[in-house]
This record gives sequence, structure tokens and C-alpha cells, in this order.
Amino acid sequence: MILLKVDDRKSGKRNIKYSVVDKETNELIISGIFEEFGQASDKYYELKDEYGSSNVKMVLK
Repeated sequence: MILLKVDDRKSGKRNIKYSVVDKETNELIISGIFEEFGQASDKYYELKDEYGSSNVKMVLK
């Protein structure tokens, strides 16, 4: 299972930190900053295409 963790607590929804981790091993795959919240949705669908739709979840923290 792949988790896309997005820190959406920031007001204005700009410069949002994210990380992609393997839930089973807790291995960090990638991390970075989205300029806009809409990029989180794009990344989510990109990960679903890469790892399969049932293997990816988005977690807002």
C-alpha cells in the first residue's frame, strides 16, 4: 500500500508539504512541496496509475 501524505493545515493552500511512503515498510519514496493543493490530486492519480488504484491512498494530515 502506498500512502500520499499531504499536510493541508496551512491556510491559503499554497506551498503544501507532501510525502509518498510505502505503508508496509514505512520507506519514504519521495517528498516535496506542492505550489497549489490541486497538484496533490494530480499526484494521487499519477500514483494510482503507477501502483494500481487499490494500492494508493491519500492521507490529509
